[in-house]
Amino acid sequence: MTKPTSGRTAGLGGTIERRRSLAMLASALAVSASGISLAAAQEPAKPKSLTVNAFSGVYEACIRKTLVPTFESATGIKVNLVTTQPPLAKLQAQGDNPDLDVFVAGQSDMKAAHDFGVLTNIDPTKLTNLPDLYKSLVNIGTDEGKRYSVVFTYNPTGLIYNGDLWKTPPGSWFDLTADSTPSIVNVRMPDTQNTVAWLAIMAKSVNGDWPTKLSDYDKVVELMRTKLKPKLGTVLPSAGAMQSSFVDDPRSSLTVGPQNVAIAMAKRYRLNIKWAAPKEGSYILTTEAGVTKTKNNYWAHKLIDSMLDKSNQKAFAECGYYGPVNASTQLSPSFDGQITQGEENVAKIMQLPWQKITPISSELGKAFLAAVEN
Repeated sequence: MTKPTSGRTAGLGGTIERRRSLAMLASALAVSASGISLAAAQEPAKPKSLTVNAFSGVYEACIRKTLVPTFESATGIKVNLVTTQPPLAKLQAQGDNPDLDVFVAGQSDMKAAHDFGVLTNIDPTKLTNLPDLYKSLVNIGTDEGKRYSVVFTYNPTGLIYNGDLWKTPPGSWFDLTADSTPSIVNVRMPDTQNTVAWLAIMAKSVNGDWPTKLSDYDKVVELMRTKLKPKLGTVLPSAGAMQSSFVDDPRSSLTVGPQNVAIAMAKRYRLNIKWAAPKEGSYILTTEAGVTKTKNNYWAHKLIDSMLDKSNQKAFAECGYYGPVNASTQLSPSFDGQITQGEENVAKIMQLPWQKITPISSELGKAFLAAVEN
């Protein structure tokens, strides 16, 4: 017959079990603490601020309204915005000690920055939102499998026109030179992606292939001289000047620009400004972000990742009608038809072969100006 366990023995057993439990808990806490310590050790000290360049106007205003306060609140790091065109020459001169931590530019300027060696490769593992990028935008900003930038916003670029002057909306890039085009046409300086791009599209339409040398543009340059020059109002130095041309001169009937600019102009100035995609195709203009040779590499990645976050993408898109690159972004229904989105629709926007266009863009610009100004 088994003797009943004494109270003392039972108490001793309970004490042992409690000690074992406490030891296991202490061990678990130690492991957890070591993990936290390791994570903290891997995360560099926070800088007081990060500096990024931004295009002036609506773009800057929307960045200040959306991304800046969100990132600053989440990290405690101040975001300094420098409103300037992409400062490539300055970054080259500064070498390994750049003023900028994150470099923002269009596709051709970003590729030039990469070629000039002022950027460091982006570590995809540090961008948690990168897998949500539209598939058609994934390869932009890559070179032989390595990433030097990531698309932050996009917009289809086509024809912006004054609806009061057009009985039938323009439908082709060649409407820029058509006899039937009413009143005057304004175009941007050819030192931008804007004018160089549509000249290349017209050359491809004429020749059948993308132009790779200046002589491939001969027929298009002749169109500029004989057809565009007589109805040309102004060669515009900036996007701001393009908007002012519609406000200041009611004769302005046609120009080239992104869809979001046309929408913003119509709302801001209460003008009958509209946007049309040419039958040859609208082309995509992207704004991209890259990491400079900054010592704040880790936090520069964090800032870019925040730029890709669906909440920031939504806020930025609804602020300035910029296309959201994060495919999981859900915009308010009121923006339907005003912002091109969705995997299939974004894939339809033409991506230009800048590697063929950019090398002769300077020569093309000179030929264009000689045709329309002399």
